[in-house]
Amino acid sequence: MKLCLKILATAVTAATTFSMVSCVAPSTFSYQNVSISLTSQCTDCPAGITFNPLYPVAPNNGSSTSGVIPPGAVLTMANTGEGGTIELLANVYNAPATNVSWQIYPQPNLGGITVLPTGTGTPVGESGSSVGSFSTPGTSPTTATGPNVYYAVNGVPTYSGQALAQAQAMGICQGCIMIVASVPSNPDNPGAVVTASLLIQIYNGSTAQGPPSAYLTPRTPSTPASLTNPVVSVAIAPTSANHTYQFYGGIVGSAPCLAIANCSFGSPPVSYGPLYSTDNTAVWEVGPSPFSLSTAFPCTSPGLACPFGTISSTGLYTAPAAIPPTPSGGIANEVVVVVVSQLVSTVDAYAYVALY
Repeated sequence: MKLCLKILATAVTAATTFSMVSCVAPSTFSYQNVSISLTSQCTDCPAGITFNPLYPVAPNNGSSTSGVIPPGAVLTMANTGEGGTIELLANVYNAPATNVSWQIYPQPNLGGITVLPTGTGTPVGESGSSVGSFSTPGTSPTTATGPNVYYAVNGVPTYSGQALAQAQAMGICQGCIMIVASVPSNPDNPGAVVTASLLIQIYNGSTAQGPPSAYLTPRTPSTPASLTNPVVSVAIAPTSANHTYQFYGGIVGSAPCLAIANCSFGSPPVSYGPLYSTDNTAVWEVGPSPFSLSTAFPCTSPGLACPFGTISSTGLYTAPAAIPPTPSGGIANEVVVVVVSQLVSTVDAYAYVALY
């Protein structure tokens, strides 16, 4: 305090020499036009750090150390083996870098399961801890302070309930997380901050094609095997207005193709994108019960080829006009809805539907 008073007294007699801002913060922290940017580094990531080319690409793409990450960039990151941890550095201008706070979104454990899915709204659940964690001395697993942190993945996340609502509001895709670094921009107003964010798309392992994984709500468990109990009942179209049901599902976890030869699928191969892109395209199908990929097929519009109902590209199931005939070895008054990976056709999730 005595030092500040001395500086202030000197400033009064020689205003052109000293500034009163000296009492607030060092002269290097002007708090004028405060900005923040992020830099990522990973020395053991497969093919270095890769960014989805559908979004702005960071400098030095593919090297072990990238440049400053531009806003909107999407980093692709393996959830196992090499590359499961990256270092993030916040570059702060005109404010102290020691005041940086970090947060992962969607936030973990936003809410428990309180309402079961009805087919008319978003499934309700909790995000759990699959969003990953920070690693810095003396901080909690999901928040951190200081200019740099290490971020470690914890599987490929899928969201429902409040976590899904937050993810959708922030533009966070299934299988992705967002890291936000913030720093106070006005020492007199703790609520004034500037932020920088990074969207990370997490994929399974470090292989060329993933493998991806499928999620579906509600779904029939695959274990124990041979379960055929319906998870939902839907009325046939002519008898009720309740002849539709909205399933929620998709594909996550496909790895980016790290060489041109891997940017394809199927036989003969079909190209699905440029270098470092991913294919998490979901194909919805419907067929007779019991479940079989050989008898389920895409049915996007009514017709003779779709006696088991139709399914939209977003998972909206519409029952047929009549109870379909029971196929040989099938289950009467029952159909199956399937979501399948376009990239790896053996990756799927399914749900049995009872028609009445």
